[in-house]
Amino acid sequence: MEEENNRSLAILCSFIGGLIGTIPWILIYVYGNMIVAILAIFIAMAAWKGYNLAKGKTDKYVPTIIVAVSIASVTIATFIIIPALLLLKEGSNVSINSIKELYEYSSFTSGILRDYLISLLFTGLGISGVITNMKNQIRTGKKVNLMDYANISDEEKEIMHKAFNKYGAFDKYSAISQKDILDGIDNENKEFLLMKFTSNGIIKHYKGKYYYNEEIAKNPGKANLKRTMKIVLWIVLIIILISVITTIFSNNKKDNYNESTPNEIIEYNEVIQDNKISYLVPNNWIEIEKYRKDNIYYYTPSIDKTGYSGIISVRYGNTDYAIDDFNEFKKAVKEIYENDQDEELLSTTINEFKNELDYNVLEIIMKYDDETYPTTEYLYYIHGNNVYGLVYLTDYYSKYVKEPKKVAYAMVEQFNFIEGENNNE
Repeated sequence: MEEENNRSLAILCSFIGGLIGTIPWILIYVYGNMIVAILAIFIAMAAWKGYNLAKGKTDKYVPTIIVAVSIASVTIATFIIIPALLLLKEGSNVSINSIKELYEYSSFTSGILRDYLISLLFTGLGISGVITNMKNQIRTGKKVNLMDYANISDEEKEIMHKAFNKYGAFDKYSAISQKDILDGIDNENKEFLLMKFTSNGIIKHYKGKYYYNEEIAKNPGKANLKRTMKIVLWIVLIIILISVITTIFSNNKKDNYNESTPNEIIEYNEVIQDNKISYLVPNNWIEIEKYRKDNIYYYTPSIDKTGYSGIISVRYGNTDYAIDDFNEFKKAVKEIYENDQDEELLSTTINEFKNELDYNVLEIIMKYDDETYPTTEYLYYIHGNNVYGLVYLTDYYSKYVKEPKKVAYAMVEQFNFIEGENNNE
């Protein structure tokens, strides 16, 4: 019973260690705006460390435990922790529903799936090294560090060469059994030596038997470099394959909120606020009521309560400029945006036109340089008689800006000031 309790505690500590091992990778992913999947190689090491700290029993079941814990850690970090931090980073509320809503978009899903598969690949590399270490500890009964496999002394080479020379086992045709090798090694660490030389490619395995490769023994560094280059090449090819597959998946599955075409007719409903303003809102958009403030209202596509596909806010207020003072109103507004010192601001474009109800409209387009979320903001100031309205669109994914911009423009065209007789006279 005590052994079972110790195993349970060791598994728990291993899982905690695995999650701790994901922290550097997660932080760089979320806040460094890049995926450094190679950091996932340390997850299995951290899981193994947690297991050892709890003094878990080292037996044949441990490799399976470490594999399961490592995969679980990567999965939880990728599909739960990272999306939650991305939402938090953007100032959105974090909940199960908000995370689920992110996965409604193929662009997000395919991206996170690609990163998951690549991270899983590097986690597998970390697992392979840790499991090799574990198996060797189980066989030899001694704790062995991974670096112990890298250093081979001339004395060790002489010992191993002597064991194989007895049978002339220097090619695959003269390979000998493991028992014959161990019988010929005069060293208390002979099992470890056999594994050490095998892992460095000096001792080759062929049809259940072994032979000594003298060429690699003379220059093990060159052989290891060649083997490492092969591994790197395979990793690159696999990453390319994963990227191609996830890109195809993304292209074949359209995001729901981007399915409309320029010729599609969007049906609108009239919305009246406080009996002071009115405007049109698409019937497939909803108001985000939790964001509502005094005379400020927020709208987004009904399938996206997070606002990632575009938020349009509408507000109104009083101004000192009468209907005939539009030039002064325009000058005051332009001064605000033309003096913006934001380092990420690429450009500011200001246009003016009249909407369908004959109100003057000032259009301000601001583009920001952000590697993760290239942002374009559209601000439409509608000027009435000592009143103004503002339709404000922000879109974090600029390639999806088509429909939100179309909606914002329609809202502006039918924007109306209800109260007062001379609002547009």
